Amino acid sequence: WTRPESVDYPQIWWKFTAKDPETGDLVNYVVEDLPEERFSEALDLMFKFFLPDEVMSQSLGLINDEVSMKEFKYFWMEVMPQKVSLICRKEDSQEICGLNILEMSEKTEEPSPYLQLMKGQCLKNIVKAAEYLKDTANIYERYNVDRQLYGLGLLTLPKYRGCGIATELLKARFPMMKALGLQLTATLFSGPGSQAAAKKAGFTDDLVVSYETLGKEEPFVEFPNISWPIVKFMCYYLT
Repeated sequence: WTRPESVDYPQIWWKFTAKDPETGDLVNYVVEDLPEERFSEALDLMFKFFLPDEVMSQSLGLINDEVSMKEFKYFWMEVMPQKVSLICRKEDSQEICGLNILEMSEKTEEPSPYLQLMKGQCLKNIVKAAEYLKDTANIYERYNVDRQLYGLGLLTLPKYRGCGIATELLKARFPMMKALGLQLTATLFSGPGSQAAAKKAGFTDDLVVSYETLGKEEPFVEFPNISWPIVKFMCYYLT
């Protein structure tokens, strides 16, 4: 899939007002396409702030698994050129406050050969659990669509947490979906912050499973000392 040339890139998709953590004042924020020249900066932020905090990665000790870390980088680098990922910043600043790595996912697509070649045990387990949940949610049939915008990592930078950035990043998907002719977006939300943000943005719970169940039944992936009991596969359908 390639982004149609008729959809300008990069462009601003969403604007909102929220507090500035530095001053406490209300300021204007924008959500826009992640521009090509910021791909590596976005990757660095995901490594520094997303992987250490994300519930599944934390439980499995992913940051101590060098092979999984390298493979995660490749995994994200593979989808960024689709040009559907988003960043949030204050209107008068270039500092990234939050970001969302996204990909176009199609019903008919073959599983990425890269996934078969993975060596990192932590990443293998996360992907195994995620693929199982995605298949069980069966969203292509449920919503009768052939493609959807799929989330692969939602991050609010620590300084900006509590400002509602994650919810606004999720809402910014909707105008972009409209421009790309898409009706559905879906994401596996693994922890309390992202699940609450998705609910606020209007996403529905399509599948809710306890981490304990994931270890005891299919796909038999254990998440030791997990900090949150449930994982949710959530969708938003544009009518």
